[in-house]
Amino acid sequence: MAFTVRPATQADIPDLARLIVELYQAEMPGVLTGPVEKQIELLRFTLEANGDKAVHHRYVLCNERGMVIGTGMIEFPGNGRFERAPNGTVATAFRTLGVFPALRLFGVVARTLFGVYRHTDPQSALIHTVVVTRSERSNGAGAVLMHALESAIREFGYTRARLQVLAWNTGAQRFYERLGYTTIWRLSGWRVLLSWPSVVMEKALEDCQGGEHVSTMPASSG
Repeated sequence: MAFTVRPATQADIPDLARLIVELYQAEMPGVLTGPVEKQIELLRFTLEANGDKAVHHRYVLCNERGMVIGTGMIEFPGNGRFERAPNGTVATAFRTLGVFPALRLFGVVARTLFGVYRHTDPQSALIHTVVVTRSERSNGAGAVLMHALESAIREFGYTRARLQVLAWNTGAQRFYERLGYTTIWRLSGWRVLLSWPSVVMEKALEDCQGGEHVSTMPASSG
């Protein structure tokens, strides 16, 4: 099956919101509750409120029909972080999800702050928010997306890629290990009691061998 990876555009935001909801459902089931369309509405708000930052260094994976089926984002040293809860998120969450689902979500988000990995290594870039829609998993799509993200990192002159994975997501860890990633950091100490245990994995990109063919196309300006 042929896949295409290209830079995301503002026009992709509805698909990005849908995919990020799928990511929540896969990694932290129960965190987002209520009608799925309302969950997507909330995530779409957070993306749109970020403006160009929402798609800066974010890529989308498309199938042979051009449908967006996956996404991933890269954080480079010194570029600043994508704001996951921009101004207005609280009000939008209460409006779309309801009081108790919104409070549950904010409680989980608060816990994650204790376990955030501080990426300070100047020679590596951090890959995050990687997801492929459920119906397209296990057919090589995830590997294609990861190879494209790694290629983008190499093109910017960085020699290593890193990513953070929840400790209980052993399936994802095995997937990344097959791609050449090894664990270099684990959340430890008192923060484990307050947050969600996680690991950071790294891959040396200068040792990468050619993988599946990826067609990386520039974003359309129209």
